[in-house]
Amino acid sequence: MRKKNKNFDGERDDGGLFRELSGSEHAMFTRLDQLPKQTRIYPQEDDASSFYYLHSGLIGLYHMLENGKICLVRLFGPGDFFGYRSLFGNTFYHCSSRVQRTAMVTRITPFHPQRFLRHYPRLNEYLFMRMAQDLGEAEKRMASMAYDKSQQRVLLSIHYLYRQWPGYEWTWREIAEYAGCETETAIRHGSELKLLGLLPDQFAG
Repeated sequence: MRKKNKNFDGERDDGGLFRELSGSEHAMFTRLDQLPKQTRIYPQEDDASSFYYLHSGLIGLYHMLENGKICLVRLFGPGDFFGYRSLFGNTFYHCSSRVQRTAMVTRITPFHPQRFLRHYPRLNEYLFMRMAQDLGEAEKRMASMAYDKSQQRVLLSIHYLYRQWPGYEWTWREIAEYAGCETETAIRHGSELKLLGLLPDQFAG
């Protein structure tokens, strides 16, 4: 599992990739400052025309199922690019992105996406590596959804979210969306797990 930045407000070292891109004549750059919580960056199924770089804050990636249920599928912290799989895959956004904690973001809109990648081979290699890592993590979560009981998924989700993003006050709804269950189910299991002393020390739910 790749190491995540645990600082919501500071930008991690991305190997200078964003600095390399920021003066590019092959794209338009738009800085979006102080985006409040719940701001939607782009909606699911919208045509992908841009990808994004997160300077500070926290961004959640959400997928709406056909039955209307919302799942929290991924989180992005400072120094992360997001939205690139849909853009460079020449398709619509497969999820919507939403601000979890006040964020500063740069929207990058390449004039010709495939040509853009050819101009920046280091970025191309980096995004390919990240897609491979994300696919591996997604496969593990799919296996967990299929075989782990809901209580186990809630427990693992709480430990993961609080370990990776300390300082963020996770709601039961967000925990349930990440665990793939109903909010009421997550609350019930959380109460049971708390009595058993199985939750992280910083857990305040």
